[in-house]
Amino acid sequence: MDEKVAQELKLAFSLDLYETVKAARRNRDEHVFRHTMAEEGGQMVFVGMFPKKDLLEMPNMTEEFAARLRTFNLLGVVTDGKSGLDMFYLGGMNKPYTTLNNGRELAGTLADEPVFAFLEMYFRIKGMMFDFRVMTYDEFLKAVESEVFKSTSFSRMSEAQELLAAMEN
Repeated sequence: MDEKVAQELKLAFSLDLYETVKAARRNRDEHVFRHTMAEEGGQMVFVGMFPKKDLLEMPNMTEEFAARLRTFNLLGVVTDGKSGLDMFYLGGMNKPYTTLNNGRELAGTLADEPVFAFLEMYFRIKGMMFDFRVMTYDEFLKAVESEVFKSTSFSRMSEAQELLAAMEN
């Protein structure tokens, strides 16, 4: 995978996820948070922030999965709510995610391969059919631009243009 593509994906994902982290700071009584990324065609894609003690109470937890857990964890989940779910261990820390100062710090807590596998499923559910794992950075930018413009209203087009210009710099 092109290293620049990998960095951009992780950073964009982390910046988006960090918005939920900031919102979570206001809910001091809560200890589990969910960042919903998509609800399409009966599928839900979200990232949950869970303390280890809550995860260890889940039924059918494998020893292998439990061994990776830290005090605070990020799990990517893709589910239709009926037939099951796909769960990805995205990363963990020994302090709450709400102690992070920005999305770049959050990106540093993520495990590459599970994040990329999770994002592949997310893109597929969103109907984005490109394989970022084999693209050059320029091909990736063109694919993202195409997808953004395909799903952006004319009234929001200038915002999308500014976002894409920022990615190129």
